[in-house]
Parts: sequence; structure tokens; C-alpha cells
Amino acid sequence: MAHSRLPLRVWFFTAFTMQSKVSVHELAETLKRPYVTVFRMVRKLRENLYLTTSTIRLKGIVELDEVYVKAGLKGKRNLKRKPRIRGLKRRGRGTYATDKPPIFGIVERGGLVRLIPMADVATRTVLRRLFKTIDLQDVEALYTDDYPSYNALRSLTRHETVNHSIGEYARGTVHTNTVEAEFSVFRPWNATFRGINKENSHLYTAHYNFLRNNRHLDRVQRTIAMLNL
Repeated sequence: MAHSRLPLRVWFFTAFTMQSKVSVHELAETLKRPYVTVFRMVRKLRENLYLTTSTIRLKGIVELDEVYVKAGLKGKRNLKRKPRIRGLKRRGRGTYATDKPPIFGIVERGGLVRLIPMADVATRTVLRRLFKTIDLQDVEALYTDDYPSYNALRSLTRHETVNHSIGEYARGTVHTNTVEAEFSVFRPWNATFRGINKENSHLYTAHYNFLRNNRHLDRVQRTIAMLNL
């Protein structure tokens, strides 16, 4: 990690605390340090996690789905647009441009988790992200819902879907319950950081992915890994 004037114990405590659902404001109060200082520390740690993201490809049975988060341009001044509507109450599927970016979930059953921010859920966007995350020869099957953007997967590997619109959520081993359960963990975790800037969403998902993919470690081990010590 880059040299800092702050004592290592402060960095250690910050990284240790970031494993809980704690906002920067709360952390700054605990450390009794300026909000801006703590904000920069947390951002540095998240950037480090993003830059050192594991490149291990997912394999076996892999489930895909997407969730939409409310994220605008928090903290930006002099924006050349009208102020957004409070709460971002647009219905339906969103995009990065509409301040409701999709988070693409790629989850290996019994294995790794990858949540990836995307501009949209168009087929080419989905495929581009997917090919960076899996090797088709190591994938036993891809399971999704019946959203049309996933139709192209049928020509690539074994791809089966469930139709949520008719109340079908599982057909034997075919389901997306694993990735949906991951979203049920991600949503309240993400809600801790109210009104995140969408330009930083990759840092938050890198933080989340690190925690979930290292949940077999204890907090001290994860802290050491986060600090690259």
C-alpha cells in the first residue's frame, strides 16, 4: 500500500471496521478524525481491492441475474443537467444513464461471487462481462431467468432458464436462487452507504466481492489481506 503519514494502527482499524456495515461518517466519529481524511482512507482501500481483484474464472454451475441500484452523481457540482428527482423513483429496468445502474451477478454454486456494475443489460454488454469472468470449457451450465438478453447464451453452452413471470422459480436443479440470495445480502449492505456516486460503484462492488469471497477467513486475516501486508 502507498506510504501514508497515518499510523498503521489507524489503517488496520479502518480495514477491520470496513468488514461491518459501517458508514464513513460513523467511522470518522469512532476514529475522531476528519471526515475527509477517513473518506480518503476508505477510498484508497477500496481502490486497492478493485486493482487487486481476483482473476480466477468461475466454473461448474454458474447462475446469472441482475439487480438495479439507485446511484446518481452524488457530490458533483456544476452538473449540466436538471437535479434528479429525489429517490430516483423510475420504474422498471434501469441503466447507468438513468441513475439506476444494473449490477450483474455471476455466482458459482458453492464458490465465487462476482457482482459487476454495468451500463445496461443489453446482450453484448452481458456477453462482454461474462467472457471476462468464466471459461466456457469449465462451465457445466449457465442458469438464468428468461430475460431476452440471455438468449444468446444458448448457442455457447448448456443454458437453461426459469420463467418467473409464470411463478416458476425452480425446476429441479435449474434455478437462480443462489444469485438472488446473494442480492439479498448485497442490498442491505449497499444501503449502508446512502446515495453512492455511480462513478464509484465499481469500488463498492469490489469491496463487497472481497468480503464475500473471503468469508472463510476470520476478520484479522481479511484485514491483513485488505492491507496487502
